[in-house]
Amino acid sequence: MTISEQKSDVSVGAKPINVIVADDHSMISECICSFLETRINGTVSPQSTFQGAMEAAAAKHCDVILLDMVMPGMDGVASIEQVVSAFPDTKVVIFSSCNDQSLVVKAIKAGARGFVPKDMPLTALIPALNLILSGEIFFPSSFFKSAAFEKLSATSSTAVLTPSEIAMLEMVLVGASNKEIGHRIGQTENNVKMLMRKTFLKLGANNRTHAVHIAQSNGWI
Repeated sequence: MTISEQKSDVSVGAKPINVIVADDHSMISECICSFLETRINGTVSPQSTFQGAMEAAAAKHCDVILLDMVMPGMDGVASIEQVVSAFPDTKVVIFSSCNDQSLVVKAIKAGARGFVPKDMPLTALIPALNLILSGEIFFPSSFFKSAAFEKLSATSSTAVLTPSEIAMLEMVLVGASNKEIGHRIGQTENNVKMLMRKTFLKLGANNRTHAVHIAQSNGWI
């Protein structure tokens, strides 16, 4: 991931959260853990094997597992299903340099709550975790333009706006600011901006007005 000296002005809520960073590349793992430790209220546990991540999650409640798809003990989508089944309250997030979009689709269908590529800027990680913890599924913006996303949208609820997105567009309709929208849906202003961009890409909208028009046309607001 790209290292940046600029600190994020968002935090993952006031409630303590526990994160497991499962990656066998020590430099990447140490970088991510160091970054998160200064920005979240909770604990960050590095693990270098799939079994280690499972044991850490069993020993202490875990809110999020950043799970590398290529590491000792990992068996692709089967391992994701194993984690989701064993820890249903934990958000499993694919954390990988692998850009196999068909694998991302399979992972989401298996219960993963997002895909964080390793080349994503570190400063984008906290907003991504905020969205995931609020119940959203996170993808990098490039994924929304892919054939894989179209396939996923055609076979899952990701084709339909989430409650947060619907509430957001309803407020856009009456001229609310991002700050006002954030207060309504329980998100920071920065997270609203990210959620707005995600919704534009999902709907194929050019701007706020266009997104509202599409949502109204489909009867979502």
